[in-house]
Amino acid sequence: MFESVFLQLIAAIEADNPVQLLLIALSIYCLAGVIKGVLGIGFPTAAVSLMAQVIDARTAIVMVIMPMLFTNLWQVFRSRKLLAGVAQIKILLVSMLIFIAFFSQLAARIQIDVLTVVLGVIVALYALHSLFSKPLTLPLKWDKPAQLVTGIWAGVMGGLVSVWAPPILIYMHARRYSKEQFVATTGVILLTGSCVLFLSYVNAGSLSTAMLMYSLLLVIPSLAGFAMGEFIRHRISAQRFQRLLLWFFFIMGLNLIRRALM
Repeated sequence: MFESVFLQLIAAIEADNPVQLLLIALSIYCLAGVIKGVLGIGFPTAAVSLMAQVIDARTAIVMVIMPMLFTNLWQVFRSRKLLAGVAQIKILLVSMLIFIAFFSQLAARIQIDVLTVVLGVIVALYALHSLFSKPLTLPLKWDKPAQLVTGIWAGVMGGLVSVWAPPILIYMHARRYSKEQFVATTGVILLTGSCVLFLSYVNAGSLSTAMLMYSLLLVIPSLAGFAMGEFIRHRISAQRFQRLLLWFFFIMGLNLIRRALM
């Protein structure tokens, strides 16, 4: 059974060297898990952008679904605050889930080059904003419209390229969320979005048996990396690590754009 699934996977991703690709994927997902453990965010951004350097963007996007789901579930479990703050962001959450469900059905119809450019722009802009822009201050009276705009933006991005953290981070920074609020609320948002995205991929037929098995296999290095990231977070400056990481994301985003346009 496993051999059959593995052969299907090789055919699906057209890998010249499947063993080498597997080792690369294990390393990338472990690194993405470390990033998630240190920062609480960034798993799909790291995993998809790195995997898109060696396989096509659509396969990289589908492949991330199960590790993303399990790492978000583990983050929520570790925070022990599943429902904390959810009532305050219900507009953002509902609108995001609706747009993820809708746009994930369209993702398979979009050309790979277009998808790769979109992903590269998202990664690069996210890095630049985080590096150089001070968080906006959002008055309470504008909170509901801001939640709606953020939810739509995050839903479109999540449905098309499985990355919806950037607009949510901008919103949370503008609302001046504390560290505890940020971790708990982000965990819930990312977990619910992952669940909707998974069901949408299944409904659209984007998640084949081979891809599901491969994605499940990558859960192991992802959770191992998450554990290492938590260990690191308590022993080094997360702010310094984050800046280095954001520069890396910016370069990776530009490289994705270059690949799509050449």
